[in-house]
Amino acid sequence: MALAKAFKFGGAGVTGRTGTLRSISLVMAFMAAAFVLGVMCVFIGDATAVKPAFFIGLPLALLIGFAFIISPKTLVLAILLTRAGLDPVFSEAKFAAIGGLGGLVNLAIILLAALLIASDPKRVPRAAWMVWLPFMTIQLIGLGYSPDLLPNVRLFLGQSATMAVFLLAFYLVDDWDSMRRMLKLIVISSFPVAVYTLVCIALGKTSGNLDDVSAASSRYAGPFSHPNLLAFYVVLVMGILLYLWRRKGSTAGWLSRAGIMVYMLVLLVMLFATKTRSAWVSAAALFFLYGLFVERRFLVYLALVGFAAMLVPDVRDRVLALNQGNEVVQYARLNSFAWRKVLWADALNWMGAKQYLFGYGAGGFFFNSPHFFSLSGGHRVGAHSVPVQLLFEVGVIGVSTYLLMFWRTMRFALRIHMADRTLAVVASAIVISYLLISFSDNMLAYLVFNWYFWFAVGAVCSVAIRSTVAVSPAATAVTASPPRFTARRTYGQLR
Repeated sequence: MALAKAFKFGGAGVTGRTGTLRSISLVMAFMAAAFVLGVMCVFIGDATAVKPAFFIGLPLALLIGFAFIISPKTLVLAILLTRAGLDPVFSEAKFAAIGGLGGLVNLAIILLAALLIASDPKRVPRAAWMVWLPFMTIQLIGLGYSPDLLPNVRLFLGQSATMAVFLLAFYLVDDWDSMRRMLKLIVISSFPVAVYTLVCIALGKTSGNLDDVSAASSRYAGPFSHPNLLAFYVVLVMGILLYLWRRKGSTAGWLSRAGIMVYMLVLLVMLFATKTRSAWVSAAALFFLYGLFVERRFLVYLALVGFAAMLVPDVRDRVLALNQGNEVVQYARLNSFAWRKVLWADALNWMGAKQYLFGYGAGGFFFNSPHFFSLSGGHRVGAHSVPVQLLFEVGVIGVSTYLLMFWRTMRFALRIHMADRTLAVVASAIVISYLLISFSDNMLAYLVFNWYFWFAVGAVCSVAIRSTVAVSPAATAVTASPPRFTARRTYGQLR
């Protein structure tokens, strides 16, 4: 009975026929869990000889399993709080063919979202589902004619987990206070990432997942697999900190505001250490929009930081490198942007006219890249552009559903302008930055960053969909109490 109550979320008591069915389901679930854990014991026992990180695999699996039964909501929060900092563990505890702990956590998030949302479907309105469903539907169709099915099934499950995180934000956020708590959770999740990265910088330990040229440029990735991932994650956290900085205003003590400022400077150092130029542009756009619409003095800060950054040789060389290697000539090494332009041109020229509507299937770009990319050297490469990748793999329809996701989230972000202008500006800037970066990077592959990005966006969208402001524009000024709002419509009407 106690275990059955653990799965009770506001429903009727476990009695009669329903109670019997639930009891049987629980028994079957525990039998299945026992079987799975038994298999895992054998597998992990052999795997630890190859990868010592699997030593923690079984304890983590048990912990996730028990937390799933005892408190699914707490498990969601715990995963979001620790996923970024534990990324090195997940990266080590996996095998190319079958995945590993990361796949287990992805599956847990999907199941948690299904369980929690099914317990109270009205908490996730129809408008939230329609942000992701068109895109995921096209991705699922693309799997049906994928040239390399298994790895793309794993990528699809990763995208499904990202969608689950977005929907979970609607389950966890139903007012302004809960939204701000979720944003603070993202900031707290960055603390172990910052410590790990600073230690790497102190030890000179750069990312190991780079080509020779990138490795020679001393780019730091912290706990993540690539510097770009760390850079985009840092920009997201900086955006949230800008909002919290403005939110605290005169209501917070000088120590709290000083703490935010110091941590912002730490994140800025980490951002420059990644040497990710697109993230630098993204951060500059974030601060520019914040300064333009919220606090003008940040425009001065932006100019000063930009000038100081160009005095640092590594940063200056990274920026000036774009002036070299722009011509495709024999024995010349292209810069990263020129290399991308050749890749995109080769891909689009190779495509047949019939494929522009539906593409070559999920994973088609990576699979076919040795055939069309003149600089591939026989190796497979990613598209380094989400629109180009989607056009190649799932056609114009896929690109349209991708852009539709951002159009809808932008509308939600702008809806709260009268309630909280700072949040509307920061959220819009983050969404625009993500979309712009996706034109020149493999954003669909950055699972950890996508989780936090879409969870933050989901938290903002949840407030925007559920409420409308009932106060004057003057309420956007910094006050001691949050702005009041009234329900726009009931959950049933939203559905």
